[in-house]
Amino acid sequence: MGLGATRNAELVEETARITAREMIATGIYWNFAPVIAVPQDIRWGRAYEGFGENTDLVTELGTAYLRGLQGESLSDPGSVLGTPKHFIGDGGAAWGTSPFGPQNIDRGETMVDEARLRELYLPPYIAAIENGAQSIMISFSSWDGLPMHAQSYLINDVLKGELGFTGFTISDWAGIDTIGTDYYAAVVTAINAGVDMNMVPYDFEQFINVMLEAVENGDITIERIDDAVSRILRVKFELGLFEHPFSDPSLIPTVGADEHRAVAREAVSQSLVLLKNENEALPILAEAQTIFVAGTAADDIGLQSGGWSIEWQGRAGNITEGTTILEALEAAVSEGTDVRYNRFGRFENFTDDAGNPLIADIGIVVISEPPYAEYEGDSASLELAESEWSTVERLRPLVEKLVVVVLSGRPMIINDAIVSADAVVAAWLPGTEGAGVADVLLGDLPFVGKLPYTWPRSVDQLPFDFANLASEGCDAPLFPYDYGLTYENSESSWVDLAIECSGGEVAAAASAEADAVETAASNSFLAPEGVSGETYYAPFPVSIALDGDLADWAGVPRVVLAGASETPTVSFAAAADGDNLYFSADVTDDSIITGQHGTDYWNEDSVEFYLNATGDLNLSEYIAGVAQITIPALNANQPEEPAIGGMQGASADAQVSVVLTDTGYRVEAAVPLVNDVWEIVPEHDGILGFQVHLNSASSADRDTKLIWSVFDSSDQSYLDPGLFGQLIFFEVGEEAALENGESSETVVAEDNVTWDSREWVLVWSDEFDGEAGTPVNSEYWTHDVGGHGWGNNQLEYDTNDPENASLDGNGNLAIVAREGSPEGRFCHYGNCDYTSAR
Repeated sequence: MGLGATRNAELVEETARITAREMIATGIYWNFAPVIAVPQDIRWGRAYEGFGENTDLVTELGTAYLRGLQGESLSDPGSVLGTPKHFIGDGGAAWGTSPFGPQNIDRGETMVDEARLRELYLPPYIAAIENGAQSIMISFSSWDGLPMHAQSYLINDVLKGELGFTGFTISDWAGIDTIGTDYYAAVVTAINAGVDMNMVPYDFEQFINVMLEAVENGDITIERIDDAVSRILRVKFELGLFEHPFSDPSLIPTVGADEHRAVAREAVSQSLVLLKNENEALPILAEAQTIFVAGTAADDIGLQSGGWSIEWQGRAGNITEGTTILEALEAAVSEGTDVRYNRFGRFENFTDDAGNPLIADIGIVVISEPPYAEYEGDSASLELAESEWSTVERLRPLVEKLVVVVLSGRPMIINDAIVSADAVVAAWLPGTEGAGVADVLLGDLPFVGKLPYTWPRSVDQLPFDFANLASEGCDAPLFPYDYGLTYENSESSWVDLAIECSGGEVAAAASAEADAVETAASNSFLAPEGVSGETYYAPFPVSIALDGDLADWAGVPRVVLAGASETPTVSFAAAADGDNLYFSADVTDDSIITGQHGTDYWNEDSVEFYLNATGDLNLSEYIAGVAQITIPALNANQPEEPAIGGMQGASADAQVSVVLTDTGYRVEAAVPLVNDVWEIVPEHDGILGFQVHLNSASSADRDTKLIWSVFDSSDQSYLDPGLFGQLIFFEVGEEAALENGESSETVVAEDNVTWDSREWVLVWSDEFDGEAGTPVNSEYWTHDVGGHGWGNNQLEYDTNDPENASLDGNGNLAIVAREGSPEGRFCHYGNCDYTSAR
């Protein structure tokens, strides 16, 4: 997609040539690229794998990439085998036709007639074959009601016959298995339909035995086997694999070499698309004295890289070597420019030399999608997380000019950014070379990128009817295909229309006076209230006793979490003295279920406090110094040997007091500031990673889950410390400036202060009404089909078989896990070890 935005076939070919050279260094001579799909619906989780929505663009750049991989001839020493994919109709599936459910599109059905199929999707394959393609991968999608791996007409008649393709076809990952539940019949159908090689990720012996049986039975002819084998061997001979089967060690120093990274950096710089640029926000001038940089993605290689990076789904964090956008900016600005970074955009307490609120010349917020691949990335909304937008809103009043950089695998719904920011840049997935982004933002290189996809104003516009696409009014897209501003020409009627259709106003510069008033209001109590769901200000030193009485917590900021009506609620607080960090939680719950789940305290009434005391708030996994402290109501009135659970919960060395109350139960905990895994020193504005969860069960298992941090709407922060909020220490009696230009005043606690304005997120709460055995309503519930288990490295599979998930008649959803592969049961990847509903 990023390469598609460059419109530079020579550059695309050069990137592929470098890829081939580094592959050969590792001993790999076969690349499953280029993707020559023509995606028509960007809700597809693989949209970023395609060069764009336009057939001519995909044909030109896909061919260039294939030439780069293969060179003039496959026999050339520097050539690797390319694999144009996925034949055919890839990217044309209709939303909701996916085997993964009504809220997916991946591997769905391409619902067009043959004339349209040929017009839109066949030209890239014609060009690829003319340019030496010898390996083509078949698509997971379907056409005319038949899986592509079973399409004899399209593979045998069109691809091999009409187009004269002499190379071999390969299935996608276990693609043959998707034809039907009868594995024998699926193998026979696919091989006879023209699939020459089967990609078998797990049970290859089963495939071999089934295929041999089919040949012996005459269902697959020996002539068909000879045809497939000869095609495969011919390509191997042309590639020289029998003479040179191993890597070329002399090329190892080229892997990640500076000259290769320079080309990647150039590709990044040419891929950036300037969507908006007003008030001369860009380029960032050398005269800029202060630059505020915000957003987790500004300093995260994993978010820059997206899916298919190191891991299948990719992941956030420093997953490989490279340069982040923040690092590139810091290295490139002039010596007189002060670059300050806070991923949450928290710069309210910075002051200039005169003690006034510091207003930066430029603010840069880098917002992003999380990494994803394939069906995991299908999105019905194309919305960025609310936390991304809160960072933009937070930074806007603190800077003269605001620049929003969007990292994403497709166009997202960004109307708010177009309205509020002075400049907006689509940077796609720049990978390891964040310096390519800085090169253009600082004006060292020009904006040349053009949109490879039409950018929607609303997801309701998708899929676009390109033949009748509106070009005026609010029915028109946000930006058209091929749109892209430059430094020389940054006026745009499309931006004007975007602001008009959003009902918004053009962003105004920061106001120091307004900022002073806001800061004064927030600093008027013992400790600031902070921002809903993201920060908690913990006062110190405060004298606390673990006695079940919250009287000594008076004046400490208290946060109230409430879900749906008549569901449990909780309020919590935190404070510190010279020895301990204290937590308290007061739970309102009229039915407490406890002691019925062994040590699985998360499945009954319990409160969870999370702490990251490592100093690295961007951690994506637990290390020493991170603890999930799960405290169940089971501890009520039992002070001896409290039950504490959670990931590394024991490492916190917490003391616990739990008492029953008239309305529920109350938790207090004391965590030593110094123990074997951390040394916490409370200091004003010091920060810890912090999170709070409430678990409640009304009858049996947990049926209510409340989460504090807005970074975690999907209950993942128990695994990922990077999703925690922040605990910020606030020293009692510290002279905190009211930021109004006058002398500082001492902050004093006020009596009878309540803290209840924060929003909490009810993740789920439901009653399943119906008679026992009633299957779940597929309109509201979907299923996953997967390979390896989620984090347990077992072969674990799931299914939407009705008997696996149904109502139990008592208001619960009953989920049944089945071991083994029942006879006749279809498992997506063949012979499953486990099936389960998820």
